[in-house]
Amino acid sequence: MLNKARRRSRRDRRQENLCYSFAIKEPRGANAWRKEETGLMPKFRRPPAALAVACAALFLSVGGAAWASTGGARHDQAASAKKAKPHTHRGPRGPRGPRGSRGPQGLPGAAGVSGAQGAAGPSDGYVARLATATALPAGTATAVVQLTLPAGGAYIITAATELGGTSTAGGFVNCTLLEGASPIGGGSTELPTQAAFAATITLTGATSGGTVSLSCNPDNAAQARNNVITAIKVGTLHSS
Repeated sequence: MLNKARRRSRRDRRQENLCYSFAIKEPRGANAWRKEETGLMPKFRRPPAALAVACAALFLSVGGAAWASTGGARHDQAASAKKAKPHTHRGPRGPRGPRGSRGPQGLPGAAGVSGAQGAAGPSDGYVARLATATALPAGTATAVVQLTLPAGGAYIITAATELGGTSTAGGFVNCTLLEGASPIGGGSTELPTQAAFAATITLTGATSGGTVSLSCNPDNAAQARNNVITAIKVGTLHSS
């Protein structure tokens, strides 16, 4: 009877402190049952199922909060992004494509700066000279010197003569520079009233070639000496 009373008292205490009875494991093995029978070790019953479920829910709620505070969500997101990243491999290079059609011609560019003037090219010079005196009859045109030039060129002509009278009559002398029979220059000078070479006349012109001559016609009888024609070949003649 005394043992039964003791067991009943222990049962009441276990009902008052269920969490304590849940923390203590139930003894197992033959020795445990033997000790319980002898009174050396108390026997505890399993807690109710509702209490076990409540304690488990409390443990999960507290553990979940701690897990969230340590950044578990960020870890899961990083892991998901890492898994979602595609794993690609670069394949071999493909063959060259066909050549495209030629594009339209571009607009012309602006004109460049003019270059420096080049060195003068080679030129040819021609000279005809007659130093002796040539008589000039009054009222007659007389050729005192002439020069033949290659045709098809461009030449600058200079002709000169020294004039003098044969008496004290004086008068004017008219001289003409001719290309064949066509005049290309002319001029006149007055002779002094003495028999001496006291006047000089110089004429210039341009020609494309052929026979060039200097002809003089005095009012009174006169004479000409030191007659000369010079021709210089040029690249281009520009006339105005």
